[in-house]
Amino acid sequence: MHSAFSPQTLNHVLMTRFRSLPFYLVAVLLHVLFLLIFGTYAVSERSAGVITQFVAPDQKVAPGPPPPPPPPPPEQKKTPVQTAETKSIAPRPRMISTPLPSQAMTIPTPVPVPMEMNKLAQLPKNIKVNSMYAYRLNSQSRSMAIGRYGGGSTKADQLEGAVYRALNWLQKIQNEDGSWGAAYKPGMTGLSLLALLAHGETQTSKQYGETVQKGVQWLMDQGRKNKNILSMQNMGYQHAIATYALSEDYALTQIGDLLTVLEGAVDKIVTSQCDSGAWDYGYGKAVRDERPYGGDLSISGWNIQALKAAKNAGVHVKGLDEAMRKALDFCRTVYDDKTHRFGYAKKGGGSDGLMGVGILSMMFLGAGDSKEARSALREASTKIKCDWDKSNEGNSYIWYYMTQAMFQGGGSYWVGWNREFRDTLLKNQMADGHWPVPGGKEDVPPPDAKWKQVSNPKDSPIYHTAMLCMMLEVYYRFLPTFR
Repeated sequence: MHSAFSPQTLNHVLMTRFRSLPFYLVAVLLHVLFLLIFGTYAVSERSAGVITQFVAPDQKVAPGPPPPPPPPPPEQKKTPVQTAETKSIAPRPRMISTPLPSQAMTIPTPVPVPMEMNKLAQLPKNIKVNSMYAYRLNSQSRSMAIGRYGGGSTKADQLEGAVYRALNWLQKIQNEDGSWGAAYKPGMTGLSLLALLAHGETQTSKQYGETVQKGVQWLMDQGRKNKNILSMQNMGYQHAIATYALSEDYALTQIGDLLTVLEGAVDKIVTSQCDSGAWDYGYGKAVRDERPYGGDLSISGWNIQALKAAKNAGVHVKGLDEAMRKALDFCRTVYDDKTHRFGYAKKGGGSDGLMGVGILSMMFLGAGDSKEARSALREASTKIKCDWDKSNEGNSYIWYYMTQAMFQGGGSYWVGWNREFRDTLLKNQMADGHWPVPGGKEDVPPPDAKWKQVSNPKDSPIYHTAMLCMMLEVYYRFLPTFR
């Protein structure tokens, strides 16, 4: 007899009761059972995983392999670099208020190319012109520069028209032998060539090529006859101006034959410098009472311009850099902190013209941002005016230097001066293209003038025309940053 609570009886009762349950209740019980089983398994797995990550304190975990390197970035499309062969114009530089001179580009000496009087020179291939001359090389770049730095209502064609009239006049009055002037031929020839070269006109120019060729050849002939001295008269001025012109021509053409005279001409300037760093008449070195240091700033200004041009052209002469350093010392010596002016041969005094000479010289010599240059520039901007009716023969000299100094100074200095000198010169140019003595319509100063700079009837209009023409070429003659 089976017990009431035997296993068989119990199983039978449970199965009977289970079968009697509604189907939905059975489904619920089965789901609960499965969830309990699954949850128990998951908890046990998670616990086991965590435990395997603990390491005893005295154990070290071996480092795994390094991560793979990141994928390379997508290839960038490179912008082609412009080269000299493209003949494209470099972007115009930003006008700055305190420009500094740049280091001159080193240019390899090309194979000499002889020049013939009646045949235009052939320039070396692939020449590299110093970038500071970039704006003067063609009509497009000149117009761009005038538009950027001319401003106002004066258009590029007005300024260029005045320059072309002046250059045409200089071309017309050139002497048969290639020189200009009469009493001061080397100086007048140098100034005339500088006006042409400032416009980018060289021996290869269609309109002025022969004119430039003849002028350069005449200076070269003078040097060959006189041991590379380009003028035996008023050497401190005339030789320097003529050397300045040959240096710029070489910078733009790199005709090797020019070096046969140019290097010697530059060496003459270097070796003729006074111990003070200045230059004197006749390149003498005697110290006199009125010149306690030796030399004066007026003569030195042209020699400094000549050395700077030679440096920019890549002319290699022993002592050139040292001569420029000594010249800067002299400029500082004659500067007066009280008046903010540069003296003639010593500190104190100083004319309006010497202010411009001192400022521009310091800019060319690498000290355009010095206290001397900046203070003198501020002084000049309030004292010097370009008023034709209140001027005399000396104003061409004053304005020539001041225009370049203001242009390199930039900012408000240039804005005011540009408006003033530009309109004055356009208004007072003669119909044939030349400029007379400032202050009137005559080509020579009046007999009762207090002093005369160039009184020869033939030299005077050449001098004023070349000087004032270079003022209107200032927009593109040199880069306005000297960097």
